[in-house]
Amino acid sequence: MNLWTHGTTNLDAYREPLRESGWYGMECVDAQGRVFAHNGSCNGHLYNSYPIGGPFLASPLLVSAVGVMHLLHPIAGRFHSSQPVLEGFFEDDYDKGHAVIEMEVASAFLAASAVMMFFIARKYLPENRAVWLALLFATGTSAYSTAGRGMWQHTPSMLLLTIVIYLLLRADENPRLAAWAGLPVALSYTVRPTDALFVAIFTLYVAVRHRRRLALYLLAAAPVAAVFLWYNFSIYHAMFSPYYRSDLAGFLPRNWPRWAVGLEGDMISPSRGLLVYTPVFLFSIWSMLRMKWKTPLSPWLAMLALAHWMVVAAYIGNWWAGHSYGPRFFTDVTPIFALFLIPFFARWQDLGKALRVVFVALALVGVAIHLRGGWAVAVYRWNVDPANIDTHPERNWDWKDPQFLRFRITPE
Repeated sequence: MNLWTHGTTNLDAYREPLRESGWYGMECVDAQGRVFAHNGSCNGHLYNSYPIGGPFLASPLLVSAVGVMHLLHPIAGRFHSSQPVLEGFFEDDYDKGHAVIEMEVASAFLAASAVMMFFIARKYLPENRAVWLALLFATGTSAYSTAGRGMWQHTPSMLLLTIVIYLLLRADENPRLAAWAGLPVALSYTVRPTDALFVAIFTLYVAVRHRRRLALYLLAAAPVAAVFLWYNFSIYHAMFSPYYRSDLAGFLPRNWPRWAVGLEGDMISPSRGLLVYTPVFLFSIWSMLRMKWKTPLSPWLAMLALAHWMVVAAYIGNWWAGHSYGPRFFTDVTPIFALFLIPFFARWQDLGKALRVVFVALALVGVAIHLRGGWAVAVYRWNVDPANIDTHPERNWDWKDPQFLRFRITPE
């Protein structure tokens, strides 16, 4: 909204709502590009410390959603709610009702990702099974409970990944599409630093598989890279903002024991484990290991999923992804795990009855867990009740109180 109304990315015009939120995610940048933690005073400009790519990609949808809110006001204004966010929406007040707008925009990104998943799956499955796979992705994974409920960095990152996969798979018949993949690959890095893995692996894939298109691929990425670097130099006087300068201390030998905890926790801990929240992905991992989805891109996607797991676990200070729900750090690569289910959908009639029952049961467990994560306030209160998860990460391992089974809300 600031881009639209003030034509700038600094948030000086929003000091009051930012103060009310405790200056969360804010940084103060002075004229020399020096960055300071904001504590209420700033000898410079206020900026969001998170990457600019997501807000940039979301801005057209957000402005459209606000326009719809204005159009609906003559009718919506007749309604009232005890919830301040809904009341703000009914009052046509963006600042108060921004969470409703944010959810609508995130839902649009999720819907677009699901459509792309359908188009990818349709290449290998009958239409009805491609629909079922897309629906499983959209409702039974973190794509719904995280990416579809708010504008996390994962939300546009996930959509860009589906677009890249679609283009590179189609490039086997139409090699020109490999070049266009450079655009969403470059955009992904402006959205989230860990998407550097997308840049590395997909660029290497194009260099190996579509060498003649590599120059055009890089040319498609170049404008995004140029604007991104220009933006950073104009504000920080450096190639990257501080958010992109985080190190991966988990890879250092002295931190390997803690890194191992992160690797294990991201996969099987009761409150953050991928295989706990989306157990049907056990079949995906089996498919990756046995190379059951046979396309030239498949081994590279499996490599990307493995690298992503290792990298996010290496953030040893916060492998559980802070105040969130379930395996948030895996949201970006959720499309990869979903696509590796294609062999099971393709051979559905040939699978034994017991295996089909297990598959459906695990899929439904994931749907139930993630639908609940999208709506239940209690599961988010779990992050701070009875203790802050960031200061008591051992709670991630408590099977007596897993996040997805939290039903009570303790009064503040």
